[in-house]
Amino acid sequence: MYHKIEQHLVFNKKRNKNLVTPCCHKSNKNLKFVTYRNYPEIYGYCHSCGKATLPPTIYKDDLGNEFYWNVLQKKFESVLHLYDKSVLQNIKSIATSKTKSIAAIKHIDFYEVTKSMQLLPENNLLGHLRSKYCNTKIDFIKKKYYIGTVKDGGTIFWNINKDGKVQKSKIFYHKKNGKRTTHFKVPFVKDDGYYDCLFGEHLLFKNNNPIVLVEGEKTAIVCAIHFPNFNWLSYGGINGMTNDKMKVLSGKNIFIVPDLSEKAISIANKRAEELKVLKISAKIWDMRKGLSDEELIEKGFYNCDLEDFLN
Repeated sequence: MYHKIEQHLVFNKKRNKNLVTPCCHKSNKNLKFVTYRNYPEIYGYCHSCGKATLPPTIYKDDLGNEFYWNVLQKKFESVLHLYDKSVLQNIKSIATSKTKSIAAIKHIDFYEVTKSMQLLPENNLLGHLRSKYCNTKIDFIKKKYYIGTVKDGGTIFWNINKDGKVQKSKIFYHKKNGKRTTHFKVPFVKDDGYYDCLFGEHLLFKNNNPIVLVEGEKTAIVCAIHFPNFNWLSYGGINGMTNDKMKVLSGKNIFIVPDLSEKAISIANKRAEELKVLKISAKIWDMRKGLSDEELIEKGFYNCDLEDFLN
């Protein structure tokens, strides 16, 4: 029987400028690629593209022999084979083929954003917010986050990056009371070259306000109404803090406010630790006040977010 061995990856202090990075396939003269201690130099983390090339999981049998799963041969091999040049070359080939299959990055014409903001009647979410807050505040927040409407009444949230380029969008549908339905659309997909960024990323380079991350787009805009002296960004769901989206925050101090559940808090705490590699200092605001999921369910707070306490 094979048992998985827990691996502790530690970065080498010295970086090799003669490497060709396995992720970007570029020279490492800028020393952006850092390798892991006691592993072949094909494994490491790239501060340029934000991708980690991880060594395979190591398993140990009942006799103490160590093995890894050979993807190409579809069988367990001795861990000693990991250092064979042929094996490393195969790993490079797999990484290269995956890189080549990634669609070229595209951006959406900003005219589509402008057009969606001018469409009338406005979506139910904006209508609900106007009934709760003054029109001046909602006009401001609509322009600040480029909140649009689609022809069938959905609310469109545009993902606009730090350079003002439109990367993607999400369309959600709300009832007249502002509550979200289960219906949503993602019209621009990764396979066609449209990649996620943080919702609200375009705000980061307009001011030096503190940065707060929440899960949902609606939560970000409602919090921005109440606390305008912060940059409220959304990471788009419980597993949305990917390196590709978060690398824009390198060198920043941020707050993360997950939804109220043990799973959401656990994932956020794990990511906060991992984000140190990107030089991001993250603090978690755990709003549960020590309550378990069962207690949160009993009190009606399970999976609630900050916006639920403001509305």
